[in-house]
Amino acid sequence: MKKIRITLKAINQVHKFTGIAVCVFLIHLSITGIFLNHTEELGLDEKYTASPLILGLYNISVPNKEESFSVDNHFISRFGNQVFLDNQPVFKSEVPIIGVVISNQMLVLAFKNELVLLTEEGELIEKLTTANGVPENIQKLGAFNSLLFLKTSNQVWESNDEGQEWRASDSNFNEWSNEIVMPDEKTQKVESYFLGKGVSLEQFFLDLHNGNIIKGFGKWLLDIIAIFLLLISISGVWIWLRKKQY
Repeated sequence: MKKIRITLKAINQVHKFTGIAVCVFLIHLSITGIFLNHTEELGLDEKYTASPLILGLYNISVPNKEESFSVDNHFISRFGNQVFLDNQPVFKSEVPIIGVVISNQMLVLAFKNELVLLTEEGELIEKLTTANGVPENIQKLGAFNSLLFLKTSNQVWESNDEGQEWRASDSNFNEWSNEIVMPDEKTQKVESYFLGKGVSLEQFFLDLHNGNIIKGFGKWLLDIIAIFLLLISISGVWIWLRKKQY
């Protein structure tokens, strides 16, 4: 069997490669360490970043905006499965909002097979489903004075007792609730619910320093660097001993 011969040239190559890798890592540690050592002076614990790139590293994101409606100076929207009244989360729903109206100082939200009644402050009053007599397959919602109107696939329905009972309507009502484009200012306020202040710079530099910024791979990276440190130490001693022989 052919013997594997370890040459000085090969050891020099290992020493050079591991030296460069360890050098880059030590520069990284030095820079992040300096920032962490002066956290209070730099105010890193009071400064936050909302950079999409950094937030993505922490799996912080804003769900897609699904629907939005405006009624009586209120904005009702759904981001992901969370329904908001202005920037206040009120309840969760996996199904789209069909329409929103205000009736008798209550907010009425229509879904495919359900009505949700809220106070103007966002407190839940009642949920009415098909089991309570609400018509199925709601397509539109409207209101006029104290009457609520629903449109299904083949019928218009009306109720004068806040949705408790429904009857077929022969009205020519056509003032249905429609989606609107939510202003950027309002959208940003809702997004802040998911993002908060963002990530503090102190936390970012700490995670960058200890490798947690890359989650599960961080500890493996530190293991690799530890192996490189062993290799550079062993190869350095080897080179020194070999040169000492000559």
